[in-house]
Amino acid sequence: MKLENIKLNLDTEIVYNVGWPMGKTNAPRCYNKIFEVLDMNAIMLPVEIQKGMLPQFMDACRLLNIHYLCPTMPHKKDFIPLLDDVDEVSRLFQSVNAIRIDEKGSHGVGMDGKGAIRAMENGGAKLDGINALMYGAGSISGVVGYELSRKNVKKLYIANRSVEKAEEIAKILRENTPMETEVITTAREALDRAAEECELLANVTPLGMCGFPAKHDYLGFIDRMPKTATVFDCIINPPKTEVIGAAQKNGLNTVPGMQMLVSQMDVIFDFMFGKKLLPEHKEACLDELCSFLGVER
Repeated sequence: MKLENIKLNLDTEIVYNVGWPMGKTNAPRCYNKIFEVLDMNAIMLPVEIQKGMLPQFMDACRLLNIHYLCPTMPHKKDFIPLLDDVDEVSRLFQSVNAIRIDEKGSHGVGMDGKGAIRAMENGGAKLDGINALMYGAGSISGVVGYELSRKNVKKLYIANRSVEKAEEIAKILRENTPMETEVITTAREALDRAAEECELLANVTPLGMCGFPAKHDYLGFIDRMPKTATVFDCIINPPKTEVIGAAQKNGLNTVPGMQMLVSQMDVIFDFMFGKKLLPEHKEACLDELCSFLGVER
């Protein structure tokens, strides 16, 4: 990527993609492509900040006049106490992925839920009135569950190794949405039973991600899903995850994680930079990501 938009002067905005560890993050490639097509004098760089070091990092950002941050795992929750204001849903589920620092303070929002739902709908998923299975209870599970409720999902199963953690998310969803929510374990029997009545599977864990040490113990439950079901995975790299591969083997509709990343770009750019993205800007971003990952649209 040439990034000829970068002027390398005091006006160049540095945007940090903040995580620990970062692995093979692809967010900078997407952001930098849009900076290029908009001719913005800005660049996103990945930076690894260890758990517990965010207060010092925020002080450094203010000292260096860094105005924009995009948190990823495991910091989407940990940034919240350090911010002056956070939107209601993001605070409710303790997850932000876009931060703007200006003369009025530090402001955080979480766009992962909106991005996931847009990706599902654009990918042909039916949501209205269905039962859905969400695998995982991590940082984006709550906001994804909340947005599914807004699309009139009737019932949501949350499967997680730690039932206690899943119950925390389920409790918030029950108190703030009309959607029925049931927590299940990741035992084969529980997953098989839920899958048979679900038209959507959303994997919101890092299992199977490049550089992540763990994989799914069992994916046979995907075989039991209706042939009309959609399978969504939040993972970007690899583009064809174990989950996506198992779904495609069964002829199910699939929505890969890169669609989630691109689908939230317009709301993030509006919040962070006051820029309105056109469809062709997001198309350029998706083309860049697909080309880099070596996959077809």
